Amino acid sequence: MRTFTLIKTPLEAELAWAELAIRRQIIKRYVTALTESEATAARWEAVAYDRTNTSASSLVAELDAHDHQPAAA
Repeated sequence: MRTFTLIKTPLEAELAWAELAIRRQIIKRYVTALTESEATAARWEAVAYDRTNTSASSLVAELDAHDHQPAAA
């Protein structure tokens, strides 16, 4: 009788979707920031993300593409 080992690691596609979700959350926090300090906090999150995920495209560069203006209250 054959036995199979259950693979418990996430699929590559699942990891990619999770990474995309994290990137979108940081971008959303940056774009919807009401104050400069909120925008700065989101940028620091992006810096930490970039340092952790060196093989991914730069999230800080992506934030630079957005001209941050505090969101209307």
